[in-house]
Amino acid sequence: MYKRYAVEKVRETMERQMGVTEARKQLARIVDEVKYKGENYIIIRHGQPAAAVVPMEVYRRWKQEREELFGVIREIQAANADADPDQVMKEVLEAQQSVRKIAAE
Repeated sequence: MYKRYAVEKVRETMERQMGVTEARKQLARIVDEVKYKGENYIIIRHGQPAAAVVPMEVYRRWKQEREELFGVIREIQAANADADPDQVMKEVLEAQQSVRKIAAE
């Protein structure tokens, strides 16, 4: 059981990089590898990451998590509709610095 888990975790973090021209030539193979093997591809354009090709379950999970995050943000905004934006920003920046400091320790 542990071995299988370890392989799955490694697979989640592995990604292949490919230039856009090469990706265009190999698109069918890339789609098959993503769909059937769970591979992730980063498509490079002009030396910079331009797009990601990931399995649908990864995309769906990201989309769900994103929607949940925005829901929480909307709830917080509604609960603090009368708050001073400058004070909120100050508190957010302080919290951010605090988290970064703890993470660095």
